[in-house]
This record gives sequence, C-alpha cells and structure tokens, in this order.
Amino acid sequence: MKNIYKTGRFFLLSFVLFTYACEHEQGVGPQGGGLQATFSSIQTNILTPKCVNAGCHPGSLAPMSLQAGVAHGNLVNRPSAFGIPRVAPGDADNSALYLKVIGDNSVGARMPLNRGFLSLEEANAIRDWINNGAQNN
Repeated sequence: MKNIYKTGRFFLLSFVLFTYACEHEQGVGPQGGGLQATFSSIQTNILTPKCVNAGCHPGSLAPMSLQAGVAHGNLVNRPSAFGIPRVAPGDADNSALYLKVIGDNSVGARMPLNRGFLSLEEANAIRDWINNGAQNN
C-alpha cells in the first residue's frame, strides 16, 4: 500500500514538472517569444486573429473595431454598455474586456461569441496587461 502512495506522488510530481516545463518551453511569459502581457502581443496573438479576422470586430462596420491602430483607443478608458470601462487601467476586475473573456455574467455573453473561448494563458495576459496599466506597448 505504501508503494502505491509513493507511485502516485511520483506521477503527480512528474505531471506538475512536465506541465511547468512545457509552458516555459513554449515561450510563455516575459522571457519567451510567445504571448506577452503587452498590448502589441495581445493585438497580434488575440485581437487580430480571434476578434478582427473572425468577423466580430473588424473595421468601422463593427460596433467596436479591434483592428490594429485603433483597438487601444477603442478600449482603454472608454465606457461600456455595462456601467464600467471597457478597460480600466490597473483594474482588470472592473474592466468589461477582461470580464467578458473570463465569462463573468455581469457583462453579458462570454467572448469570443460562438467560438472557442480564450485559453487561461490568453485571459491572464489580458488581465496582467490591464493590471499593469493597459499601456499601448
């Protein structure tokens, strides 16, 4: 019975280490080349492919364009229909964008609508960018 517990702990530890190694190998975080908590990275990796190119927020025809060059101005310190800013610099928990991508019911339907939701990594990058001041970087 003792060996079963040792084996279980070994597999659990192995899984945790493997998961950690895979995240860092893919370039997650500020040192890697993947998704970063910067607006330029969020624009390139999330907004353009999942919001603009998906047809939900393209150009001037959409309720709110998230195209490169105008997205930051359309998001930061702009009012939303939910009584909170679309993005409140330094306060992701009171930003409609972040609440929408994590599925908070207080801001309506989860985004992206009728498509695969953002990964935890993507939602965390948006959260961290907002909490770090929502700079146009």
